[in-house]
Amino acid sequence: MDINNFETVCIVGWAKTGISLCNLLLFLKKEIRVTEIKTRENFTSSLIDKFRERGVKFEFGGHSENFIKTSQLIILSPGVDVLSSAVVGISRALNIPCVGEIEFSYWLTKAKFIAITGTNGKTTTSYLTYRVLRERRKRVFLGGNIGRPLSSFVLNTKKGDLIVLEVSSFQLETILQFRPYVAAVLNIEPDHLDRYLTFDEYFKAKMNIFKNQKNVDWAVLNKKSDLCKVIEKRIKSKLSFFSSEFSNENFSCVYRIASIFGASKLDCLKVFSAFGGLAHRLQFVRKFKEITFINDSKATNPASTIWALKNIKTPVILIAGGKDKGLDYSQILPYLKKVKKINLFGETSSKIKDVFSSHVNTEIFSSLEDIVATSFKNAGPGDTVLFSPMCSSFDMFSDYRQRGKKFIEIVKNLQYK
Repeated sequence: MDINNFETVCIVGWAKTGISLCNLLLFLKKEIRVTEIKTRENFTSSLIDKFRERGVKFEFGGHSENFIKTSQLIILSPGVDVLSSAVVGISRALNIPCVGEIEFSYWLTKAKFIAITGTNGKTTTSYLTYRVLRERRKRVFLGGNIGRPLSSFVLNTKKGDLIVLEVSSFQLETILQFRPYVAAVLNIEPDHLDRYLTFDEYFKAKMNIFKNQKNVDWAVLNKKSDLCKVIEKRIKSKLSFFSSEFSNENFSCVYRIASIFGASKLDCLKVFSAFGGLAHRLQFVRKFKEITFINDSKATNPASTIWALKNIKTPVILIAGGKDKGLDYSQILPYLKKVKKINLFGETSSKIKDVFSSHVNTEIFSSLEDIVATSFKNAGPGDTVLFSPMCSSFDMFSDYRQRGKKFIEIVKNLQYK
């Protein structure tokens, strides 16, 4: 797409990605309109005022056709529900092109993309892929769902650079031309069933990662996945499979991606051995009174919590709960042997309790402070208090990062039983 064809652009969503897009579009000298479903009181007024002074127009508290209709392009933030948003309906009615932030930013660079998706493990895999490739070449960038919007750095990239992107199903819904040179799928498990009516819809969104690939591009797939053969039949790209090159599947995927660019197992091992983990993913917080506290706030589905339980060898007090995504929490049942108690909070606590109460002692709390304090009392020497919510954070927090930071703050303030 030629961005010169679009003089007036409407950004949908005013959070980190929306702000990044706004800065980018101002640099490109576009006329900008921002529409946000939340009211203005939810945002920092001084920042909005600064953008208004630069000519940006805002609409808060809803998306109206009257505000959007003069736009020539609509760019969606990742959190916008393509399946139900009023904006998508307006764009179709008015025949205004509608794309996501990843798609729009892709138009602005000739760099090669390495796109990594999956239900679980994509953040760790993306970060480690970036680190391994940085050992071999200087011009490598990291962004996407990992926390740094592509639009915030895309103009700093050029032909010959590599961009490693963690991409979610939400970001893949609005792909038109986005074509990664390497596209990797770690796994696909049921998730976001509050947004997708069926697992098939979720799977189709993930498959968009291969939509524009050609036979000179690469697909990196999990040989152990039940869906591997299904994916193979639907894509044009060259295939590379990972399975057990390393004990950790994420590491194996990193190796297969990095090897396409000439990296060896030794190059990967150098990075893996120095890797201490990422924030909010099985993150060690504190050992106090012989009790270990682990922050796994990034676990927003049961499959993530299962992975955490598999990797913890000690008895566990599990803290879980949050906003329901329509998922099947009974998946956890075969992994409860080491769980001494489940303490629940948040919107979906009653639903989860109904699943587990006949199998393990389960209790509901009204606040994160209370649940951490009681979990500390419930735990004994050698136990682990595992904060692995298996739900999204949006009932009580802005995202999993804010939720994880709050847990860490509470744990670090614990002083006695």
